[in-house]
Amino acid sequence: MLRQFLLLSGVVALMFVSLASVANTKTSQQFIGDLSERLQVTLTEAKKSKRLNNVEYIDQLIDQEIIPQVNLEALCKRIFREHWQEVLDNNKKQEAIDAVVVSLKRTYRLAVSAYNGEIIEVVESKQLKSYDIVRIKITTSGKNDHTIDFAVRQFDNVWKIFDFSVDGIGVSKTLYGSISQQIKSEGLDKTLNSLAQSNHDNASS
Repeated sequence: MLRQFLLLSGVVALMFVSLASVANTKTSQQFIGDLSERLQVTLTEAKKSKRLNNVEYIDQLIDQEIIPQVNLEALCKRIFREHWQEVLDNNKKQEAIDAVVVSLKRTYRLAVSAYNGEIIEVVESKQLKSYDIVRIKITTSGKNDHTIDFAVRQFDNVWKIFDFSVDGIGVSKTLYGSISQQIKSEGLDKTLNSLAQSNHDNASS
């Protein structure tokens, strides 16, 4: 189960890598559809060149290609929820964003190396009142298929992904559950410091 989640998170990460070239696509489904086609090439080339386990290469991709394509503030608001105002009141917005970014980077480093030729395709999209949901399906060599739902909307006329779920498990909801509990028991400062320290320890190991 953990390996599957990491694999799917890696797919999400490398889909973000392809976003730069399709950012001005007119519709959300075209936006996700165009990058899913490019994703097959990106993943295959990285696997053939044996770069999926190269930490420096993966971190460079994340910093240059992935992070700019996500509205980090919108994602963090969904993660911290009722604690977000406390984050702002204590001038901790950048620390909160950094903690989330490094956590995602840690996951992506592990996830990217798990790619093994899975087929990826857009299967449906749904227009909600303020944003769209675009679903992709990942076919895993005859085993159970998986789905990823991207929550996307335009920020300053540019499509951005601000949340996603893997097989129905929402990323922001999952992170909120663990972070909120820690904030309630230890406070905001200790929680952010703990996240930063654990991220540093994992990156160094």
